[in-house]
Amino acid sequence: MQLLELTAEDREQYQRLVNSKGSFLQSWAWGDFQKSVGKDVRRFAIEEFKTFSFVAQAILSKQGKHAYLFLPYGPVLSDEHKFEEHFIFFAKELKKKYPELLFIRFEFQQKLAYLKSSEFVKSADLNPHRTLILDISKSEEDILKGMHPKTRYNIKVAKKHNVQVRIQNELGEAGKLFLDTAKRQKIKAFQEQYYQKILQFFAQSQLGVTAKLYTAWHEGDILAANLMIYTEHGLVNNLMIYLFGGSSDIKRNLMAPYALHWQAILDAKAFGYTQYDLWGYESDPKHPWHGFSKFKAGFGGVEHSSIGTYDYVYNHSWYHVYKLLRALNRKLK
Repeated sequence: MQLLELTAEDREQYQRLVNSKGSFLQSWAWGDFQKSVGKDVRRFAIEEFKTFSFVAQAILSKQGKHAYLFLPYGPVLSDEHKFEEHFIFFAKELKKKYPELLFIRFEFQQKLAYLKSSEFVKSADLNPHRTLILDISKSEEDILKGMHPKTRYNIKVAKKHNVQVRIQNELGEAGKLFLDTAKRQKIKAFQEQYYQKILQFFAQSQLGVTAKLYTAWHEGDILAANLMIYTEHGLVNNLMIYLFGGSSDIKRNLMAPYALHWQAILDAKAFGYTQYDLWGYESDPKHPWHGFSKFKAGFGGVEHSSIGTYDYVYNHSWYHVYKLLRALNRKLK
């Protein structure tokens, strides 16, 4: 068993494991996108018997003399039962290559009963660790039957008022909808340029990842927008993912967001996709995502969950100092 830091020559073998077990956030293409927006991306693999049994795509962040690695929805393992054994080997070998590492932050996308080692510390979740996935291999009639009656009704309301759904390559007015909605719901948002860069980078399929912007209009007014990711691979194959969304304060009675999702579901079915991921769900009324989680739950689907975000800590004393400084920095902003 040996740890390798990968180059472009390893892309095919790396991607093969991600295709069968991983998320688009661990795809080589998503790593290339992160590089394009200035992130320091590193890729690793554990090789056993000339085969990759563990792969990880990481973003390296430096904090003064220290650094940490973040593995969004990673690592990816051929055998999830060997997670702790492989991760500890990975962490120890990495420390030899990067002695400045303070911790490794990861989001393994499988359920684990528990983690034995005290080096594993639960952290605040960064990406969603719970989601709702719709089975859209069913007939349109059966998909509608699986929805909440109010959701079915609101889809009809949007159709009655002739809400028009378009697919566009430019962000345009949708960017403002994303920012305004995030502010209204008191959640974080990226800058408008980030959404546009996703659209530009994934306008054409990159190793099975494609981005599309769905917008809903009524008499010249943009009412809602969804940024969708199509992936032929991932934790569930044939997946369409609702990554970002936004809606306007005007004409809310026309139920435009319902029209957007229904059209995206119909398109996904037409393209041969079998799963529709609503990307992030929380049932806790106190959670900031609870409002739009209720909206998502109306479409039905099955809840999928993982362990969430964890840190593998090399030095607990310095780790606590880091967390205190981060908390202080947030208060000063």
